[in-house]
Amino acid sequence: MNRIERQYELSVVPSEGIEQLHTALAAFWNEAGVAPEAQIRFNTAIAEVVANILQYAVGPGDGPIQLRLRSTPARIEARLVDRGRAWERPALATSLPEDWHESGRGLAIAGAILDTLQYRRFRNLNCWRLVLAVRQG
Repeated sequence: MNRIERQYELSVVPSEGIEQLHTALAAFWNEAGVAPEAQIRFNTAIAEVVANILQYAVGPGDGPIQLRLRSTPARIEARLVDRGRAWERPALATSLPEDWHESGRGLAIAGAILDTLQYRRFRNLNCWRLVLAVRQG
């Protein structure tokens, strides 16, 4: 796996932001040399987090979401920063909701996939850090 770091901006318009995320990931994977299974796992987790940001945090006046992707021989990491509303962590944010709930699974899925899923509010910024350890085999 190659050691690389790339920066991207994602639109706060949901359809554009998701499309830009997929484009950024495809370009990143072309350079990174990451195994397909790890790519799929990371794609799933980051898509869930970005979808939550787009749905609940950012709006038209919040500017783009900043995305930094990094790969090393030991891990894949993403950092997302946005100027949207602060996230209020529900008591059970990292566990799956009851079967009858129609939403609320995204961050639980991301947390189950990743080795690290962190959120913090710094001044007026939402800062997310996602890490997937890469098993060398």
